[in-house]
Amino acid sequence: MPTESRKLYEYKRLLDELSSKKGRGTELISVYITPGFDLNQVVQQLRDEQGTASNIKSKSTRKNVISALDRIINFLRRFIEERKHTPPNGMAIFSGNIAEEEGATDIALYWIEPPEPITVRMYRCDQEFVIEPLREAVEPKETVGLLAIDSKEATIATLRGKHTEIVQQLTSGVWGKHGKGGQSARRFERIREVVIHEFMKRVAEVMNREFSDIPDLKAIIVGGPGPTKDEFLKKGLLHDRVQRKIKAVLDTGYSDEQGIKELVNKASEVLADLDVMKEKSLVQRFMSEIVKGRGLVTYGEKEVRRYLEQGAVDVVMISEALRTRRVRVHCRKCDHEFWETTQSPKKLARQLPEMPCPKCGERELEITDDIDLVEELCDLADKTGARVEFISRDTEEGRQFWEAFRGIGAILRYQLA
Repeated sequence: MPTESRKLYEYKRLLDELSSKKGRGTELISVYITPGFDLNQVVQQLRDEQGTASNIKSKSTRKNVISALDRIINFLRRFIEERKHTPPNGMAIFSGNIAEEEGATDIALYWIEPPEPITVRMYRCDQEFVIEPLREAVEPKETVGLLAIDSKEATIATLRGKHTEIVQQLTSGVWGKHGKGGQSARRFERIREVVIHEFMKRVAEVMNREFSDIPDLKAIIVGGPGPTKDEFLKKGLLHDRVQRKIKAVLDTGYSDEQGIKELVNKASEVLADLDVMKEKSLVQRFMSEIVKGRGLVTYGEKEVRRYLEQGAVDVVMISEALRTRRVRVHCRKCDHEFWETTQSPKKLARQLPEMPCPKCGERELEITDDIDLVEELCDLADKTGARVEFISRDTEEGRQFWEAFRGIGAILRYQLA
């Protein structure tokens, strides 16, 4: 049975695939059905849409729209026979001509039961599938507010899931310490204090405005070099509901965007239950083991598969960006079979007539099987009890994992001889 993380990965991947499909006309159909809605009524509505579609001027678009509606209607009839009712969270159905070649026809159908209930009923015929309501179901639900501040500048940001967004950067315009003594120095300091106070008021205004409007704000973390951050909090400039959300005050070396990154990295205890910290911690553990050189990590498709097959893997790490297929190639001459890894099975198929068989040397190769690499690795992990973790590219660590290791790695239970 797929784990929750694997189901979520497959869900996101299907949404990415749907978003990549483009119609040549308004011929891609999206149907959203809310929980409990009568499916027979949906079928009748789609039949009515077929009648309307017969008026479409473009012959090819008309044909493709009617064919797509036919596929959805037939699918729903079978669904009603087998399951009777709409799924608990409702369902979304997509159909249309997704052929890449001009003049070709490939009427595909996809259907999804989302992880959260669908709240809108919809029929849309467009050049793209409508997937935004489904993306909202997997958007992170909690937000963390971030402030990095010193006497010269402040950076206000939000952390949502694994994505950090800079809300606003402000500067005080304050000058450095005055070198002369006497009344001139005291007057200088008084003016400086006024400028800093006005700067802090502006920072507080932005925080009050931005953070008060976030309903799922989990916490606010404040940081910066020196005492300015503590002085800011003591002035009572923040609204009570914003002030109450401050969960940590941390020292950082910077108050710009780099200071925000420091805050996220240092706030592990406050953010321990958020996905971003789990991901950072896992990738950092992986990198640390590489540096230690104890043989308790491996990376690359062949090595990870080898360790999985021998039951030595504790955690498989796969980048969410990985889009790779495994194809079985058969030689018609000598019956030899071997596997190839490729980004595009279609491109490989075009190259096969020029490729010699590694056993007999003849050029009579054909593809007989095509599987997804991620599914293969997940299935191997399931058989040996290894945990699978999907790594996004939203964090610095996630991007590094993708770029340096091509998105496949593993933490091992033990070192193989």
